[in-house]
Amino acid sequence: MIFLFEQFPYSMEYLKSVLPLDKEGRFKDLPNGFVTRDGKLDGVGYLFNGSRLGGRDDKVGDRIVFVLPKVFLDSVPSAQNEAAKISAFGQDVPHDKNFELNGDHKDFLANLSLWVCSSIGKYREAFPDDKSMEAPNARGFSTDKACPSLIDVKNAMERFYEENKSLFVFVSKNVHSGNNRIDWRRTMRKTPFLQGDPGSEAGMTTPIYMNLVNKKKVFDLDDRLIVLFFSAMNYIEETFGFKMPKSEFYAPMRVNEFRRLLGHRGIMELRRIKHKYFADKFLRLYNIMKAFFEWGGNFSACGFGSEYLLTSKYNNVFEHMIDKLVGDDLPSKMAHLKNQKDGKEIDHLYKDQQLVFADESQKIWFIGDSKYYSDKNDIVGESVYKQFTYARNIIQYNISDLLNYKGDSKDYQGLRYRDSLTEGYSVTPNFFIRGEVPADKIFEMPAAAGAIRKDDADLWNERNRHFENRLFDRDTLLLQVYNVNFLYVLKAFTAKSSSLRSEFKRAAREKFRRNFLTLLRSRYFFWYVKLNGSLKQETFVNAHYRTLQGKLFRSGENKGLILALEQNFVDEKNSEFLALRDEIEKDCVVFNVDPSLIWEDAVAKGEPGLKRPGVEFDK
Repeated sequence: MIFLFEQFPYSMEYLKSVLPLDKEGRFKDLPNGFVTRDGKLDGVGYLFNGSRLGGRDDKVGDRIVFVLPKVFLDSVPSAQNEAAKISAFGQDVPHDKNFELNGDHKDFLANLSLWVCSSIGKYREAFPDDKSMEAPNARGFSTDKACPSLIDVKNAMERFYEENKSLFVFVSKNVHSGNNRIDWRRTMRKTPFLQGDPGSEAGMTTPIYMNLVNKKKVFDLDDRLIVLFFSAMNYIEETFGFKMPKSEFYAPMRVNEFRRLLGHRGIMELRRIKHKYFADKFLRLYNIMKAFFEWGGNFSACGFGSEYLLTSKYNNVFEHMIDKLVGDDLPSKMAHLKNQKDGKEIDHLYKDQQLVFADESQKIWFIGDSKYYSDKNDIVGESVYKQFTYARNIIQYNISDLLNYKGDSKDYQGLRYRDSLTEGYSVTPNFFIRGEVPADKIFEMPAAAGAIRKDDADLWNERNRHFENRLFDRDTLLLQVYNVNFLYVLKAFTAKSSSLRSEFKRAAREKFRRNFLTLLRSRYFFWYVKLNGSLKQETFVNAHYRTLQGKLFRSGENKGLILALEQNFVDEKNSEFLALRDEIEKDCVVFNVDPSLIWEDAVAKGEPGLKRPGVEFDK
């Protein structure tokens, strides 16, 4: 197998030795623009080189080419003379020969490549009209328009084996369950026996058989489909080098013998035994084998061309993977939240517990954007501005929808973006999430909690705001950056079981919320405002509205008032702070509280005054 990397500059001579060519030595059977003038590959995925000129005739396996995402490179070079400086998985990437891993990790690239191709295949199923998906010969197993690719069939076989291991054991035991038991009918009919004379002294009347005939179960046609199945997987392993499952019960046919079945002969044999299978599992296996023989017929034909499953927009695949691991599936009437009316599209959107003083019933939208390749320069300028535009649209859409639905729709239950009394807005979390391959423990699969980490980038100065020191203002928007282990994303997304995806979703959402709360605690002080005497909240808010605008909020209609101030503002040398304190202290007492607690617990544990030494907020 040949392993290449997206956007890595290769020598043109090497590319011509591994990619399909026509008689004039030009690339053929490839998407337009796949090979650039500077020797880079603009795409990710799989191709089989059916060209006799461009391929290597010594090994069929060397006709299989995988192009891996550029995220596995430690950086992306801009010119071919920089190629020597680029490494992947701790090894330099050569520009004129195949990239290989040796030792314990020699099979790693093959498995990784199949995960990548599987991710492209699942994306193609979800978005069949995406023009960036190049798979002219690919299809499912339910039509006869074209043959599936080798990767399609291989993945289907492995999936079926993993899901039905017990089936093969059961059938084998069923077939061989009578072995070595005595066949009394044949024994009595065909073998001599000893029997005494009833009148003799021995008195032995019971016949004794010295030569017993055992029951023998021979090969049955019911097993034929399974033998073909394991023979096909053995053929794939021996011919192309992929590691395939094996059975301890069923011996596969020899490769040369099985090769003669590729195409029409194999399909005819399937037709002869089709009437014996009625169970859904066997019918599914039958269809998989039919697809294999269809592919094998084309592969063994003299005119077999190249096949490929490639995408020039793997960032779209990455966005889809992250959305399945993090985001929510929205009902149709809320689709405008992601596909916004101004043409912008949000990558990830999910509803979770509000940030400050909220219980499980109080919700807010978390807004995410994917960057499949980690670049230190990609979280600047336009990207940041677009992310804040997404958030502003979400706030406006939710306020409009809540006004229209009057809070009656269950889809909007718990969402509370604006407090009608203080006119303060709930804090809206925004985040970027980027793929990475950690430099250490490259080949180790982390636990879900360890698969995502907060980036060291400090975007506090990039926060969106119209006014200083107004956390609860509509235009105050905060942003964080996260890096996710790309290998974990691939494995979780392509896994049959949903447990990996559910575990990651839970861990990631907990981490997002916890880290945003850590950011708020590090930049703001929060206080519960306890009004003096019988003073009503409305009276207090109206009296101090100009001073406290954007600084006050209620987490619920029946909750108390929350005051938030930036920590660098709370200083006895700050005249604005002193003026604020002098203005409101006659009407209230404040208690420093932890915003991560629900309201009732925060109030119960609140301490009077500020935590900054030397500052008294209440008398």
